[in-house]
Amino acid sequence: MYKRNIITSVILLMFFSISVNGQNISKTTKKLKALKDVYEEKFLIGTASDLSGFTEAELENIKTHYNVITPENSMKPQSLHPSQGKYNFRTVDSLVDWSQKNGLKVWGHTLLWHAQTAPWFFQANAELEEAPRPRPAFQPNQPRAPRDPNAPRPSMTEMWLRSVKGPFACREVALERLKNHIMTVAGRYKGRVIGWDVANESIADGGDGTTENLRDFSWYKIVGPDVLTLAFKWAHEADPDAELYYNDYNIEQGAVENKGKHASSMLLLKRLIAEGAPITGVGIQGHWHLDTNLEDVEKAIENYASLGLRVSITELDVTATGNNSGAFDVNTGRREIPAENYLQQAEVYKKLFEIFMRHSDVIDRVTFWGVSDTRSWRRGQDALLFDGQLQPKPAFNGVIEASKRK
Repeated sequence: MYKRNIITSVILLMFFSISVNGQNISKTTKKLKALKDVYEEKFLIGTASDLSGFTEAELENIKTHYNVITPENSMKPQSLHPSQGKYNFRTVDSLVDWSQKNGLKVWGHTLLWHAQTAPWFFQANAELEEAPRPRPAFQPNQPRAPRDPNAPRPSMTEMWLRSVKGPFACREVALERLKNHIMTVAGRYKGRVIGWDVANESIADGGDGTTENLRDFSWYKIVGPDVLTLAFKWAHEADPDAELYYNDYNIEQGAVENKGKHASSMLLLKRLIAEGAPITGVGIQGHWHLDTNLEDVEKAIENYASLGLRVSITELDVTATGNNSGAFDVNTGRREIPAENYLQQAEVYKKLFEIFMRHSDVIDRVTFWGVSDTRSWRRGQDALLFDGQLQPKPAFNGVIEASKRK
């Protein structure tokens, strides 16, 4: 037992050179290798942020380690185009300007999405305001009914239906609004972004893989499945040189057995290609955890490449605790994460990048979804390479180590 503990300690000191919680960096790692330099001849290394309120240290971290950036929220339709006659370009313009001045490329995210899209796109009357809700009469002696914690939460379809006021817009009106949005946004940044996530998360969860299993609301209810092909064609018209991607989460799941969401994604991509959509690649988001099936990840890359598509890992993070890999109900785990979890996380990151290296001939970009554990949508799960003080964690060293594999 004593000998095994000594060996473990030596490995930790030599391989990671930092404490497992990422808080105390050793003097020997102050001069870090830059992620973008290590993978310079393989693929772009990216991060996601809107850069709002960032410190100089955070900006320096981005300039040091990344060569491409994805706006995390500011390019989404709700943020960029909240009403029919209003665009909010300030944040995106600032991000693009800063990126170009500091040598970073920009990836656009996203033009077509069921979420974070303003309801006016789907309303017959785009100017319709929400009527004020009547308040119940105040009854001081009436106790408030407790909220039932077991009550089912409304589905995404139900929430979307509640957001749309009045009758739906017809197909033609909705398409005209979408086309104007895509032409305006992609046209504005023509030549300043290298590519777009044209369509985002179109496939619903829980399908058996025998159909495309598109979502049953938003653009897919108002227009239909061909909205995807049209969106790609309009994006290409607005910027013929931009790479155009379909982007989604969990689409690697079931790849080895060609079932589930992966099988649905293959059906969708084959249709888009057959319909002449100018699609150049597919983005596997990569919101993963310690028990992610790495065989599915590698097989998904191979399957997408077999269609003649490029591949990118577009929103990479690996939680150090919790097992959710989708978009909702993230399990934040315990406040104190066991030390061994950080070592497991480093091993998962290392194995993932070894897979990416094996397929670097088809992979264009690997983008981390955030800058640090406190600049992450998964705050509390310590899912990135740097802690809240921008100190590298064992995961950082795992990613660096993977680059040495031939």
